[in-house]
Amino acid sequence: MTTPERNPKHRAMRLLLVLRVALIGWLLAAAAGAQVRQPNGVIVPLPADGAPSLQEYLDRRMEVGLDVRRDAAVTPERFTPGCTIRFTVVARDSGYENAFGWYNVVAGRAPTASELHELVGPSAPEGFTATLDFRSNPLWSGGEIGFYLRTPPPYVYYSERAYQPDREVSMGFVHLLIYDSRATPNAFYFAWEDLFNGGDNDFQDLLMIVDNLVCAGGGAPCDTGERGVCARGVRQCRSGMLACVRDTGPSAERCDGLDNDCDGMVDDGDGLCGARQVCDRGVCLERCTQELGCGPGFVCSDRGTCVEDTCAAVTCPEGRVCRMGVCREPCEGVTCPTNQVCRVGRCVDPCAGLTCDGDQVCVAGVCQTRCPCRRCGAGESCFTDGRCRPMACATVSCPAGFFCAAGACRDACAGAVCPNRGACTAGECREPVVMDAGVRPDAGLPPRDAGTPMLDVGVSLDGGRDAGLQDVPRDLGGPDVELLVDDPGANCVCSAPGARSTGLAPGWGPGLAAVLLGVARRRRARQA
Repeated sequence: MTTPERNPKHRAMRLLLVLRVALIGWLLAAAAGAQVRQPNGVIVPLPADGAPSLQEYLDRRMEVGLDVRRDAAVTPERFTPGCTIRFTVVARDSGYENAFGWYNVVAGRAPTASELHELVGPSAPEGFTATLDFRSNPLWSGGEIGFYLRTPPPYVYYSERAYQPDREVSMGFVHLLIYDSRATPNAFYFAWEDLFNGGDNDFQDLLMIVDNLVCAGGGAPCDTGERGVCARGVRQCRSGMLACVRDTGPSAERCDGLDNDCDGMVDDGDGLCGARQVCDRGVCLERCTQELGCGPGFVCSDRGTCVEDTCAAVTCPEGRVCRMGVCREPCEGVTCPTNQVCRVGRCVDPCAGLTCDGDQVCVAGVCQTRCPCRRCGAGESCFTDGRCRPMACATVSCPAGFFCAAGACRDACAGAVCPNRGACTAGECREPVVMDAGVRPDAGLPPRDAGTPMLDVGVSLDGGRDAGLQDVPRDLGGPDVELLVDDPGANCVCSAPGARSTGLAPGWGPGLAAVLLGVARRRRARQA
């Protein structure tokens, strides 16, 4: 008789069974890969014996969608406190009278006993709430903090896992699970297991919630991987991990040089500007025409936008712009005014649209803890807007377009090279504009007379013979009237026989001005 062990069919079936078990185990492990496990493989937390579970405690606090296994984490291990933090005892289901507190994080070592600062005493009951003002706390060094649990034996367990007292014995037994609250902004739950080298894994020996915290590394700018404005994000804690959370969602497209609807196209669509305007590099400008023209070095394109004359026949791929006849990166060669950065070819405030957590403020595009919650550096003073600045600028008030450096006001436009050869004015880069009735290439010359209606720069009439102006009557009360616009510094030079040098013959002024104004208005209406 052939034994089962020697029967090839039985061996094949047993091998298939082993493979199936292994596959099921692998699938379960993959499904639970994000869950926290103890060194022996137990997924935590476990239900409590004879007491409400950790899930029940969180459900009572209206933490909708927070799952104690799926969302359990052992990070972040360090935090940045807001000006004032509030801490509350949610549950205390231990036979020990445990204490909870904080310490200043010192890189590379655990805190000493004298560096542990108690927040919750061993006899504080469930529901106990207190606050701690870090602004006036001399014990705070001004940097990141960690939290600890102290048990009577005595043992101290830390939020920084490298310093656990039983790390060598238990191969890294997990003593703390951390959850970011769904119901309370910038708040974290700390669920502790208090037995040395193991426990019942219910993680409700002491359950605390502490708010007004930012996890270590939070607040830095990041790229979400999405398109348009949805690509810009800020690092925030999500289920114990730093995640890149976009600070702006999709919205209706508008003319601002950005991809507002996050479809990969910038300033696309109709109706972004007024009827006689066109969206040009994020700015609504009056449509240019061949007659009105553009500024020096620019020509009017088929779209009605002013482009560099060397770029008139150049078509660039998406995401690049033409400058001096060559397709370039939008910010290539651009030096923005002080306190601005170049984005998609425009100089903008790096903090515009950025939302920071809790007691944070945006500084140069990065969320930082607001001072005095954050200690300012040497030689700096805390200003009322929550930002640190040099002490030399504490009493200096600068006008718009200037900034304080070394105690003196300096022009923010100094050294700026604006996109598209725009001018820097009052600390901001201005887009080149279409030549029109009030815009001339000689911007430094005195303006035209305020009360005299004039024809647009670049228009000349020669008895009505100019192209497109055949409807101007030749006889305006005298022979051979000629309007010359050959002097950009003058309002106009009009001439008639016997009086060609400086102005109109007596009695011609009001009638001619009215006719010319009507001509200009009719031409604009046809071009719009």
